[in-house]
Amino acid sequence: MADLTLERFGRVFRNPIVLASGPVGFGFELEEDGLLSAVGALTTKSVTPTPRSGNPQPRLVDCPCGALNSIGLENPGIEAFIEQILPLVARFPTERIVSVAAPSEEELAELVGRLSEERGVDAIELNLSCPNVNGGRIGADAEEVARYVGRARKTASLPLLAKLPGDSGDFLEAGRAALDAGADGLTLINSVRGLRIDRLSGRPFLHRGFGGLCGPAILPIALARVFEARDAFPEAVIVGTGGVTDLGSLVEMLLAGADLVGIGFGMMADPGIAVRLPEELETWLDEQEADSVDEVVGAAHRGGFGVH
Repeated sequence: MADLTLERFGRVFRNPIVLASGPVGFGFELEEDGLLSAVGALTTKSVTPTPRSGNPQPRLVDCPCGALNSIGLENPGIEAFIEQILPLVARFPTERIVSVAAPSEEELAELVGRLSEERGVDAIELNLSCPNVNGGRIGADAEEVARYVGRARKTASLPLLAKLPGDSGDFLEAGRAALDAGADGLTLINSVRGLRIDRLSGRPFLHRGFGGLCGPAILPIALARVFEARDAFPEAVIVGTGGVTDLGSLVEMLLAGADLVGIGFGMMADPGIAVRLPEELETWLDEQEADSVDEVVGAAHRGGFGVH
């Protein structure tokens, strides 16, 4: 049988499937159902310096091939996370990536430093691209990315991932800035800014107007960004996230160059894919007579992967 394990930035992942930040919260319900033992890693919802109540309802609107969300980084803040939540997360039977977000580089660095001292954190994802909070997206500005990542690197003793937008700024310039400033890898992409309007009231459905589009609708965008990033940064760790909901889209993301593949909307639609996708991927690799998943990662850049 094909080997699904991958070693990246000093960590061994059971398989390339990462539960993306947001839809699965802090993973408690999935652990109760025994789903976390099937995936390579869990990324928590983003933790901020102080508690956030998030955006007003409604926060989710159906869209063709996806959904528009506007959660607004709701979370209990770093103190409650460390005291009440992290001890439970630390027992999860998978790699644990904690997502963090902050309004300033100093506050972000402080979060990273605090988490670097805690047991049960295997890597930290810097959320530089949330489309549902006030202010511009840090990840769209290469100079800001360099400052935020560089400051965080000084306090970090753990691998750092920079999560960047795929629909604003020069993402390759931002990606290069993140890696040069000390990021160990990139998470590409966050949800894409979108809008839906209620035809009965004539007003946007979401309180903030715009929200983040997720689901299969953004798969081609995410694939394009991952493909470009792998070409530009051949040695970087890339977590490809956006629109992966089945075996076909998972394999495409790997072929495009993702080392690890984030599943977000797919988990909302069907949590069972956490168990099903690794099994389907192993079967597919066996059918291709591949010895390991590493043979597939980035194969589109090497002229393709032979289908037997």
